Amino acid sequence: MTVAEKADGNGSVQIGIYVFDPASKTLCRGSEDPVRLEDKVALLLELLHAREGDVVSRDEIVAAVWDGRAVSEQTVPVAISKLRKALAEPAGEKPYIETVPKRGYRLRPTLAAGPAGPARGLMWVVSVAALLLIAIGLFWSRDDLSVTPPVAAEKPGIILTLKDIRAPSGSDTDVKRAIALSELASYYLSRVPEVLVIRHWWNFDAPDPTGGIFTRYGEDTPVYLIKGTLIDEGGKQLVLLSLSVPLKEEVIWSGAFDAGGTAESYFTLLAGMIEKVGVPNQALAEAGARELNVDQDFWHGRYMAQLSNQGAAKNALADLKHLLAENPDHVMAKNSLAALAARWPDLVADAPVSVTRVAGDHLSAVDEASLYLFRQRDAARAREALEEALTLAPGDHYALSLLAEAQASAGDVKAALASYEKAMRLAPFARAYGARYEAIQNHGAN
Repeated sequence: MTVAEKADGNGSVQIGIYVFDPASKTLCRGSEDPVRLEDKVALLLELLHAREGDVVSRDEIVAAVWDGRAVSEQTVPVAISKLRKALAEPAGEKPYIETVPKRGYRLRPTLAAGPAGPARGLMWVVSVAALLLIAIGLFWSRDDLSVTPPVAAEKPGIILTLKDIRAPSGSDTDVKRAIALSELASYYLSRVPEVLVIRHWWNFDAPDPTGGIFTRYGEDTPVYLIKGTLIDEGGKQLVLLSLSVPLKEEVIWSGAFDAGGTAESYFTLLAGMIEKVGVPNQALAEAGARELNVDQDFWHGRYMAQLSNQGAAKNALADLKHLLAENPDHVMAKNSLAALAARWPDLVADAPVSVTRVAGDHLSAVDEASLYLFRQRDAARAREALEEALTLAPGDHYALSLLAEAQASAGDVKAALASYEKAMRLAPFARAYGARYEAIQNHGAN
């Protein structure tokens, strides 16, 4: 019997020294008791096995295992890590699960050849469905960071690269909280004019983990890496943050934030961190002046809405409705719902039709611009609102993407492409930006 032939008559397969039963989601080694895998981890193993050692991209994994919904940047790596732990290879053997830089993951080919039993046909169907979903435009975040700024990109003074906060537990609740806290940090940092904040840039599996930062901006550009991890400590959830000089692998600052704390305390912690890169306190005072709440549903929903595709918009809608059911007077949530309904009218019903402007808050200006742009088709007023928003938050990638749409609507293709280039620079994970850039480049404003 080869390593991938049926181990028995019920669809189990042999993978190296293990027997995997997709039906019961169990993994067994020799005479040891079977170990039940988490549902997603089992589906992941089933998918990798069904692909017979071919590389499976992150997009295919998300579409097949998570039904195509938007997930954190860390969701797939965490699942891969859990699978590797469960599927530990004997000493001296090559890893069972291989990472192929910039492409994805695969089960070691010698472990995946041959038939995989009845479950295999199902996974092929799922895989094909996944590819179709991707082909029709579900633009989710990627690990290979294929969207990069042009060589002639304007050089910033300081670059902060912000990796999404990790949730090692992998639970949906923790992952959602980690995304929300990452988005709140991005909100704050986008309001600091001295720095260029780039999300999701680093890909540590790639030959050039920086994604080409120094190629485009020069080796003398000050670049810093912000990383965070969500942990449980004595009944509390803490976010452990660090700021490092990546080329030297030197940590120059670290801090901890109580995930149940206030946005004001979070901003104060971030202000102390930013001081380390030479941004004075005075420049940060206005950016952190407003009192915000760490509303998990709001900030996660905001992140989803900014992915700019209908699938992610559905997730944003669920978040905002859940928040408004508990707090009907949440002004920022109502504004975001109104903007979502303007952009996706077939998706959102019974939403507010106006936005309440909040002094000093660039998000309400962005939401108002969405109403002008998508509901009223008034590109001129949309541009005015967006220019106001970008004065408050020059690093807001979503505001730049909407500005690009307003410019394209007005027939200014050159300006629209320039705005999308800036947006892609700040948020290389937002694949919809790249798609719209190409569409405008090829077809103009249509």
